[in-house]
Amino acid sequence: MPLTASAVDVLGIATLVLVILLVLVGLGCVWYVLHFRARIHKEGIPALQDFNALWIVRIILIVLAVLWSMGELLRLPLLRRQHWLMHSFSFRWQANMCRLYILSSLGFLEPCFFLTALFLVRGSLRKAPFTPRKAWNGKVVALILSCCLPVFLLQLFFVVISPSFEFKGGYSAQKEGYNGRLPSYFTMAFVSVMMDNRTVAVCQYPLFSILVLAAFGVIYSAYFLLLGWRMVGVVINRCLQRRVYGLLAALLFFLPVHLLFLGMSLFSKPTHLVFELLVFLGFLTVMLSTTVGEGILIVRPIADALAACGVFASSQNLGRDMEAMGGGRSLSISLSAIGSDDDEDVLVHRHGQLNQTELDTDIEFVTAMNTYNPVDPVGNFADQNRISFPSPESPALPGKPLLSDAKKSFIPFL
Repeated sequence: MPLTASAVDVLGIATLVLVILLVLVGLGCVWYVLHFRARIHKEGIPALQDFNALWIVRIILIVLAVLWSMGELLRLPLLRRQHWLMHSFSFRWQANMCRLYILSSLGFLEPCFFLTALFLVRGSLRKAPFTPRKAWNGKVVALILSCCLPVFLLQLFFVVISPSFEFKGGYSAQKEGYNGRLPSYFTMAFVSVMMDNRTVAVCQYPLFSILVLAAFGVIYSAYFLLLGWRMVGVVINRCLQRRVYGLLAALLFFLPVHLLFLGMSLFSKPTHLVFELLVFLGFLTVMLSTTVGEGILIVRPIADALAACGVFASSQNLGRDMEAMGGGRSLSISLSAIGSDDDEDVLVHRHGQLNQTELDTDIEFVTAMNTYNPVDPVGNFADQNRISFPSPESPALPGKPLLSDAKKSFIPFL
């Protein structure tokens, strides 16, 4: 089916709209991370400062998702039509745009996004996940780049270096596949198509590039599955378990499905409806991975931490009051990136400790008022006019003997 202004262009317009939405969501997530960082610095909460230690890595995750979505525009046949952005580009520039798209998307942005999510999860499972804070950001970025480097170099060889030697005398479709030694779909990153009475270069996925990304996906899935097993073992809260399962589905299920759609696209040709539909479905799978990853690794943990700010403020105020009375105890709370340390249970437990401390104070006051009754209802001092203490080791008040264990009476508080 040749390219028409109906179904294929609808897929292009849908991709363009989704890219704009992803960019807006990414900008909102960046603002959310910076807002959280500014708030914890303003309120001076050390525990949340440790929790936000990898704020640079979180922003990198968002930026990679935004750049990947914007790179998808380079492959759209819609932008090569008349009155669109890339229609005025020469055939050579359009072909170079396709090579740049394959190299950046399959060789850098997608692997780096999945690796960044992996190291965020791995950091949350450490016993001391975010210390020292400054060293961790640089270390994680260096690990991401070093792990992505083999994939990028292989894609660079197949997409850029090899064609530069193959087409020294100019591009020719007959020279694809190393001068016909292999089928052309092994190395072809674009095809020439007549569009609006002009020859344009439309992108497609070389098989070598898909195989390189597939090899990365196998290694990545195996290691992330091991981390997922550890996450499931340490998380006992049902809500956090749902987050873990959602993250596993986003990063372990959608990546193989994305590769499957790219591989099936080799059986069709660019600008045909089947090809564009398969590529669009592959775009949707990665889009779901990025949005679910941002939601679970960035938005939800920060939302939980912001909700906990009131608990921290209450604990600090209570700590100052108890220190002023000479008997305070400090509260420490450990938060992780996705809640693998059972953050919600910890926050609820600490909040319950604060409420229990206030309740114990009220109970002691009410019990003392009920037990200390020096005058009976008729105005005389009763024979049982003594103070009952909850512990026999407590000292007796001056002039009031301490009751023995056999004679102690319990007076319920109201």
